[in-house]
Amino acid sequence: MGKSIMAAGISINDTCLEYIKKILPRGSSILEFGSGEGTTWLADAGYTMYSVENQPEWFDYYPDHTTYINCRIKYYNDTYISPPIVNQNGWYHIDDLLPNLPESYDLILIDGPGGRWGRGGFWKHIEEFNTDVPMIFDDINRIPDSEVMELVSDYVGRDYEIIDHYTGVILGKSN
Repeated sequence: MGKSIMAAGISINDTCLEYIKKILPRGSSILEFGSGEGTTWLADAGYTMYSVENQPEWFDYYPDHTTYINCRIKYYNDTYISPPIVNQNGWYHIDDLLPNLPESYDLILIDGPGGRWGRGGFWKHIEEFNTDVPMIFDDINRIPDSEVMELVSDYVGRDYEIIDHYTGVILGKSN
């Protein structure tokens, strides 16, 4: 299906949304890095959303159905992530993020921060997250975001699957 027209190419696409609905029962909770129109679609589909966001225009965008974790970006140099990932120069500030993480969640959606910062921080802080749950990686058509998915796959010892040109998944231990 490709990127959703409604979200102007910056949100998860319809294929990703349908895949999540296939593997995750309604009422489950999603820890989402990067909010947007996809957040509203997932909340409307019956999921409890915890959305990590750094861009003020998305802070509390859908407050009735989403708990927002508003974070600053922490900038770093190439040595911050090992192995280095090209074009990864910042991530959500861990001091804003960690104290506000939900106790549990049933899926992680890695769709932020935006491309100019990168998603290598998820890899850098992988031990802080429950990686036994399914993990969806958006924008894997960009090499750095694909590299993050591959590193996480190696770390958790489970293969990744390509859903479509933009989206990959590492299924949870029980899937």
